[in-house]
Amino acid sequence: MYSAASGEVAFVGSVAGTLYVVVRATHGVLVTHGRLESAQVSVGDRVSAGFRIGVSSGDLYIGVRRHGVYLDPTTCSVSAINPSGLRPRAVLVPIHSHGP
Repeated sequence: MYSAASGEVAFVGSVAGTLYVVVRATHGVLVTHGRLESAQVSVGDRVSAGFRIGVSSGDLYIGVRRHGVYLDPTTCSVSAINPSGLRPRAVLVPIHSHGP
């Protein structure tokens, strides 16, 4: 398993029998890598995106939070127009309401 973000390892441990590594990135972002078989980092380690942090158990979980708000990890990619790589989760809203 390779880190999805650069930053400092904020948590390494088991929650309800599942091993997690959490990386604190910039802009108040926490990236959680879960369902690991083993971890190869410790709290306080500095990692860069792509750094090996552990071994996946086969079922990977990635969670992204910014200031406590969960974001869709599939929308968090860095680009020239979005240098932080952060966009809130899309929410579909009806433009017309048709009553019953």
